[in-house]
Amino acid sequence: MKEKLINNKIIIIFIISFFIYVTLCYQDILHPYNILSIFVFITIYYGIYNTKLNHIYMKEFSIISLGLSILLVLGRVLYNLRYDSVTNLLNEFISIKSLIFIIGISSLIYVIFSIVLTRMIKYKSNTSNNINNVFMISFIIMFAVYLVYYLIYFPGILTGDSIDEINMILGNVTLNDHHTIFHIIFLYIPFKVTSIFTNNINICVGVTTLMQVIIMSLILAYSINYLYKRNTPKYILIGIITYYALLPINGFYSITLWKDIIFSLLIVLLTIECQKLIEKKNNITIKNSYTFIIISILAILSRNNAIYMYIILALLTIIIFRKRIITVLLMFIIIFSTYFTIKGPIYNYFNIAKSSSSEYIAIPLQQIGRMAYKNVKFTKNEEEEINKVIPISRLRELYNPEIVDPIKFDKEYNNKVFEKNKLKYFKIWLGLCIKHPVVAVESYLTSTLGYWYPGVEYWVTIDKIDSNDLGIKNVSIIPDSIRDNFSKITSSNIPLVGFTKCIGLCIWTILLFAYIAIKRKRKEVLYSFMPVIGIWLTLLLATPVIAEFRYIYCAYLCLPIYIGLIYSK
Repeated sequence: MKEKLINNKIIIIFIISFFIYVTLCYQDILHPYNILSIFVFITIYYGIYNTKLNHIYMKEFSIISLGLSILLVLGRVLYNLRYDSVTNLLNEFISIKSLIFIIGISSLIYVIFSIVLTRMIKYKSNTSNNINNVFMISFIIMFAVYLVYYLIYFPGILTGDSIDEINMILGNVTLNDHHTIFHIIFLYIPFKVTSIFTNNINICVGVTTLMQVIIMSLILAYSINYLYKRNTPKYILIGIITYYALLPINGFYSITLWKDIIFSLLIVLLTIECQKLIEKKNNITIKNSYTFIIISILAILSRNNAIYMYIILALLTIIIFRKRIITVLLMFIIIFSTYFTIKGPIYNYFNIAKSSSSEYIAIPLQQIGRMAYKNVKFTKNEEEEINKVIPISRLRELYNPEIVDPIKFDKEYNNKVFEKNKLKYFKIWLGLCIKHPVVAVESYLTSTLGYWYPGVEYWVTIDKIDSNDLGIKNVSIIPDSIRDNFSKITSSNIPLVGFTKCIGLCIWTILLFAYIAIKRKRKEVLYSFMPVIGIWLTLLLATPVIAEFRYIYCAYLCLPIYIGLIYSK
């Protein structure tokens, strides 16, 4: 009987290993004619054979593994055929080949989870924290590392968005809220103070960038100190400091003048404030929650779509803290009334132009654009109405599955017509989605691909200043030879470094740690996940770009905090 069970185990494991091997070969990860691939197959087989696959988390791991494998296979089909104007991508996904891939990938993920995730759930640390001056040590380490980036790329990294904001500060461009007034003020203060002492624009920009470096180092050091005070294991704290200091993207973003960087840092603070609310339980008062109120106001003013995330957070907060409903409602009355007063009467008083509605109708624009791209049949009325906003022939020509900008910034795109007839165009869009559901779903999944599929390659940052008429240019204080070598070291082509720039992988990791928190009976920590989850959901509803890293950068900064909270004592 025992021999029969062993034989059955050998057969089952061989079949699982074979499916994994075939999948890796068809995914171009392995090559069947390469002798090394045979060694990989043997390693897979014996790795599975020596792994306990039957455990208490078996059902849960099976469901999660199956779900992730479906997303991987579907995402790969959509990504590879995103520019295909003929193929039905959903039909391409529903095939025998895809089924084999799903079985193979889900088997591989299940085995990895059985080895790694079970240990992460059960992990216990016996180390005690006895480090002095954690805040100062963390700050000095991060500031020293970011200072290297600052000196190499002085006066900082500026793209077209950054140049636009500098032009607003100089009065060359009419003030508008596209880049948020909060961030313009943030840049304005150090820039203008420096300009009192010098007319050198590079120095003014350099001082502004240095201020951001200091603020980023302070906020991240504060988050580490916060975790230290909650008895997060020493080794995890060291890992977090290493992550913040040595991850190249953090260094580059510390000197990049975007609103998204400051917004992400404010989300770090908001995440901590959410955890503080949980710790206060039923003792919440306006007096002991004033930092939550201030950080909330700054966060929703620092990016235009942050208000949607905050509405989700507010609703959840009201539900969770319903025993203190009066206090919580009063908090949100202060926050929302401040926000709408600033964005309404105050902006109107100073004639500050609002951001365009095309920012939040990106998905519908892309869906109709893909319909034109794939030559679906529009009715005469649909064609006439769409042509008033943008000619269908032009829409077909401009459509890009990765970004809506070619459409919304085209000279023939008439946003005023849409603004005057929003309800009519909503009905047209809804009707088209009902008539052409496959193309509509295909377009939606493609437009949001980078936020749930960890296989999308898209730009993350640059290492220079965009061309401009202001005279702002890189004047490296470090020799060019060192700069060139530094660029190679921080390149995404280096193994493992490239994975740190993958949005989909970061989101999956956050969701897996949410699962770990539940298994470790730390459900209260999940409330602190909500700001990032809310931003992610907002992007899934209205992203203008397939995988804009800076839009979700806050997830990368908050992930270490989640881990620290889950394993804190």
